[in-house]
Amino acid sequence: MNNQYKVHPALMMICLLMFMPCPATAKTLYQTHVEQAKISDKTLKKSLKQVKKHKVVNIIDDLSLPPFHKREKLQTTEKQPFCLTCHLPLPHRKNERNRTFMNMHSRYIACETCHFRPEATTMTYRWLAYDGADAGNALSPRRAFEVIVEASSPAERKHKAQFKKRVPLAPQPGARISPFYKNMPALLFKEAPFAQKIKMEWKDANENRRAEIKAKLHAPLKKEGPACKKCHDKREPILDLKMLGATPAQLHKIQNNTIVRFFSRFKKENERIRINKLLQ
Repeated sequence: MNNQYKVHPALMMICLLMFMPCPATAKTLYQTHVEQAKISDKTLKKSLKQVKKHKVVNIIDDLSLPPFHKREKLQTTEKQPFCLTCHLPLPHRKNERNRTFMNMHSRYIACETCHFRPEATTMTYRWLAYDGADAGNALSPRRAFEVIVEASSPAERKHKAQFKKRVPLAPQPGARISPFYKNMPALLFKEAPFAQKIKMEWKDANENRRAEIKAKLHAPLKKEGPACKKCHDKREPILDLKMLGATPAQLHKIQNNTIVRFFSRFKKENERIRINKLLQ
């Protein structure tokens, strides 16, 4: 009698899989913070003012200034961060002093690594694939190793070392150092259901609703990222560069970066320092 009610093991497994939460559709930490965000009237008013002032920026492709300046075409990846739904691929524009160096970081560091730093939340930072078969998944760091330069004398070794092939820190092209929470990326990609939902809402929304959407999306984010020294420093750095695959030589160069030391000399926003002091 009881045999007719037995379920085949394969069918049972299919049923279990159907009701298991899918990592691709699970909420990320950023999405959770957006949904729980409480917006003040002051913030909403400021957001509405920004929405009204917003102008669409058209990027000119193949921009060149003869005879010698030509801008390379920006590299794109299969996975696009949710930020690029509204922001430009090179998002840092206001600070003329350091925007070039900040935009350079966007090629290998996720926006959320600097701007999504919720309090009382412990996150880890790992390489995340934006391209290839592993797109959307964590990557193992590149195995750290030094390239040996053979030469007859220390002077010759030093000379040849300047031209040796550099091993990139990123495990593969397009990868970014990204925040993870409970072994899951804490950020959103454009194709995520929540990102698509927001995109459609924005399209059909009036100015007041757009101001509300903008305010909630930015509520968990910090406008200013951490200071350069927070990463380029030996004492309590934000990123564990050794765990991310940095060789001893790469670690030394990142923690003793000349540009970072140069920027640290500026004490005021409008202060100017001559370029000849860069190497001091």
